[in-house]
Amino acid sequence: MARLLSDYVKIYEDTLAPARCRSLIDRFETSAAQHERMEAERSYSFAELNVSRHWPEVEVEIFAVMMGCIERYWSALQIGGSWPKQVDAERVRLKRYLPGGKDKFPTHVDVMNSEQSRRFLTAILYLNEPGGGETVFPQLDLIVKPAAGRMVVFPPLWLFPHAGLPPRDRAKYILHRYLWYPPASVSPSTP
Repeated sequence: MARLLSDYVKIYEDTLAPARCRSLIDRFETSAAQHERMEAERSYSFAELNVSRHWPEVEVEIFAVMMGCIERYWSALQIGGSWPKQVDAERVRLKRYLPGGKDKFPTHVDVMNSEQSRRFLTAILYLNEPGGGETVFPQLDLIVKPAAGRMVVFPPLWLFPHAGLPPRDRAKYILHRYLWYPPASVSPSTP
């Protein structure tokens, strides 16, 4: 069956209850000491909290939510044996983008060096619905609007450049994680 690249960008609704999304935002806002400012000149700008390090119980909860969607992704695309038998995962991060135009993530791909080359899938779970703040896939003519509990899953590779637009009226909050290929000693090699 022939597929379009856009078929590999899947959106899942209602993955996390709006009240739970709100409670994570509130907890983020009361945890300022755990925030890290992430900025690159003429590129991205946002604040993030390493959920895996600071909120391990939330990491377990979010991992289960994300893996439920990722299993649906795997099944819908009939990926079968092309998927690693075991996966690793990068840390879960909660990111906040403030309105005003400074906080954003211009068009990019998520694998740009050998360290990032273990990434094979991206999952973004939106925690709220600001005006703006869309995730845009310009080459696919695809726009994903933030909404509490909405998740988008897609490959992080060069075929899927995307941008996180700045929110217009209030902060945008997301949970973000990459799935990794396991170390070579775990996954059997194929000829």
